[in-house]
Amino acid sequence: MSENFLTIEEFLKLFIVGAPPPKSLEETRERQAAYGLASPLPDNWIAQEILLGEIPTLELSGPESTNKGALLFFHAGGYSAGTAADHAGLAAHLGKAAGVKSYAVDYRLAPEHCFPAAIEDAFQAYLNLLEILGKQIPIALAGDSAGGGIAIAIAQLCDLRGVRKPVCVYAISPWANMQLDNKSYLVRKNSDPMLSSDALQSLRNLYLPKENFNDPRASPVVGNFVDFPPMLIDVGANEVLLGDALEIAELTSMAGNTVSLNIWKDMIHIFPWFYPHLKQAENAIKIAGSWVKNYFNP
Repeated sequence: MSENFLTIEEFLKLFIVGAPPPKSLEETRERQAAYGLASPLPDNWIAQEILLGEIPTLELSGPESTNKGALLFFHAGGYSAGTAADHAGLAAHLGKAAGVKSYAVDYRLAPEHCFPAAIEDAFQAYLNLLEILGKQIPIALAGDSAGGGIAIAIAQLCDLRGVRKPVCVYAISPWANMQLDNKSYLVRKNSDPMLSSDALQSLRNLYLPKENFNDPRASPVVGNFVDFPPMLIDVGANEVLLGDALEIAELTSMAGNTVSLNIWKDMIHIFPWFYPHLKQAENAIKIAGSWVKNYFNP
C-alpha cells in the first residue's frame, strides 16, 4: 500500500469536495471505475475471471493466500454502479491480510436489473463457491455500502434456505435499511461529503419498488438475527449511514451474537476503499483481515 498518505482534509479537497456532482448515472459509474481501477492489487497478486454458477467473478490470489478459507466480497455502488474490478484492490488487500483468496462478485445492476437481481446473484455466487470449495473450507462474507447490506442479507438467507452459513461477516458502511429513517440522516448530514438522504432515495428508487422496502433481502434490519455469524462493522463517524451500522450492531447483539462495531473519527463513507490515499483505510483493512483470519481453520 502507499506510504504517501493524505490527510482526510487533503483527500476530500482532491477527490470529493472539489469535483462537481455527477450529471448522470453513466458519469457516476465512470467516476467509480476511474478511482477503483487505479487502485493497485497487493504485490504479486493476480486477478482471474471465473464464473460462480452464472455470476461473473474475479478470483484474487497471491503468495499470502492459503486454502484455510476464502473471502467472498460484494462491491459498493448503490446497486446501480460499481464492478468487481473497481473493488478488486480492496478485496485483494483484505484477502492478503486474512491469508486467503478473495472472490469479488459482479452482481447485476439497476436500473437494467432491479430487485431482487443483485441479492439473488450474490446468493448464487455464494452457493457455487460453497460447492467448489467443499465442506472443509470456511467462507467469510464482506462488502461495502450496498455490498455490506448484501453480505448481511446472504447470512440471513442461509437460515431461510437451509444453506451452510458463512463463518463471519465484515460489513463496511452497510446500507441496510431501505426506509432511510435513521436519525443519522439529520444529525450527520452536514458532515457527510458523499451521501445524503435525497441521493440514497434516488438510488433506492432505481433498484427497489416501494412494496419491497421492508423485504429483508433489501433491508436486512428487518431480517432474522438469531444465531447470526460473528460480525465486524466499520463505519465513518462522518456519514449519514452511521445509523444503519448502529442499528445492525444493536439488532445483532440483542439477538445474543458476537458483533464488533468500529466508528472511525473523521472518516467518510466506505473509507477502506480509499486505501491508496488514507492511512486509516490501510489500518482498517489490516485489522479486519486479522479479525477474519481468526475464524478460519488454524
